Amino acid sequence: MNAESLKSSILQLAIQGKLVEQREEEGTGEELFEKIKTEKEEMIKQKLIRKEKPFAEIMSDEIPYEIPSNWIWVRFGDLGSYRKGPFGSALKKSLFVPKGKNTVKVYEQKNAIYKDVNIGEYYITQDYFEDKMKNFELATGDVIVSCAGTIGETYVMPEKFERGIINQALMQMKLMPSLNIDYFLMYFDFILKKTAREKSKGSAIKNIPPFAELKNYLVPIPPLAEQKRIVERIEELMPYVERYGKAYEEVTELNKNFPVEMEKSILQYAIQGKLVEQRDEEGTAEDLYKQIQLEKEKLIEEGKARRQKKLPEIKENEITFDIPDTWKWVRLGEIGETNIGLTYKKSDISESGTTVLRSSNIQNGFLDYNDIVKVSSDVPENKMCEVGDILICARNGSKRLVGKAALINKSGMSFGAFMAIYRSICNYYLLYVINSSYFRKTMLPDAGTTTINQITQGRLRNLAIPLPPLAEQRRIVARIEELLEYTGNLKEE
Repeated sequence: MNAESLKSSILQLAIQGKLVEQREEEGTGEELFEKIKTEKEEMIKQKLIRKEKPFAEIMSDEIPYEIPSNWIWVRFGDLGSYRKGPFGSALKKSLFVPKGKNTVKVYEQKNAIYKDVNIGEYYITQDYFEDKMKNFELATGDVIVSCAGTIGETYVMPEKFERGIINQALMQMKLMPSLNIDYFLMYFDFILKKTAREKSKGSAIKNIPPFAELKNYLVPIPPLAEQKRIVERIEELMPYVERYGKAYEEVTELNKNFPVEMEKSILQYAIQGKLVEQRDEEGTAEDLYKQIQLEKEKLIEEGKARRQKKLPEIKENEITFDIPDTWKWVRLGEIGETNIGLTYKKSDISESGTTVLRSSNIQNGFLDYNDIVKVSSDVPENKMCEVGDILICARNGSKRLVGKAALINKSGMSFGAFMAIYRSICNYYLLYVINSSYFRKTMLPDAGTTTINQITQGRLRNLAIPLPPLAEQRRIVARIEELLEYTGNLKEE
């Protein structure tokens, strides 16, 4: 339950007579209503409000819920007088004049919305007010209500304010003195928003309900002293609701971010050797490293690979966390090879030919073939992908997209010039290294510059990464996939 729902629940209890106890000595709502009727008759005699046709008797099938026996149901129209502002044609802008000695202010919707009588700059002449607008004059204690767009915002006119009238976007309510105005406005706000939800299926209604409908709304009236106690209780509870609302938002945000943060933590644990146990029988990363070097030498001797420039030893400041004794810090260029993608011309693009993978083909860590480009020109062998290669977005206008990666799962494809591939026998494990926050912080640091929107071949080859034995890599990958399925379900929820 969010703060708005909690507030709504409190108000629902209040108008059902369940928020404070009833006290016999406080009288009844019916006694209060008789007093209100007397006050209304007196105001009609004094021509402060207009006399209206009596409202229809309240029928049992209209009553939405039970109220205490000392309360009474009445209609909105019984509790006061309601007047909508003049039609636009009667108060068009051509009638407005600069503020002067013989002018009358025109109050607007923003006076109700911002609860401030001092804002606004529209005025009419005293003569036009006396001739056409006198019935719309505001008095101390009147309630102005915003009627269009931002509906239902109310403001009680203070003791001192500049003489004025309402405009067409306001409603004027003159409520009977014996009614607690705060109780009425609490109910008015609640029932108006409730009606808006019911009538518009969640979207805001754009105008105040028609007067004939509004005046027939039902209001549950408790004794005056109980009205005051209800208002006091609500005022006492609202600060707690606000605090609850802030806490609810924080928890909601935490829940929303939890799966993402959990994924980051899983990958960080994985590359630190904390996700699965180490096993002596699986050997060491040093053994694996030596095996890879022997295989690289063999390929060089057979002319199937070129000898690369020797990479520098890993410095102490490059090692940012501890790893198990059976692991080894290595550079990516020492255990695999990398290459940048194919450059092609617009004229090379055709409906058939070789598929060229681009940044848009990596979606959520997987390859997506909905948006592919094909080229008809010959593609060099070293620009072709192999199944199991890691495709990396190496350059992009958006820094956020640089570094996203996926495993190639089809043969016979190439990759674009802004992409790179990495190839090694450790790729299933290394994909998660590349997807980890460690890779991003190291290759695309936030500090120092905001212009690094690419990963060069040199930087990729030089990246120091933690290498486990091959068998442990397989167990790490299996465990990650198991846990990421769980975080994926959390995201969907």
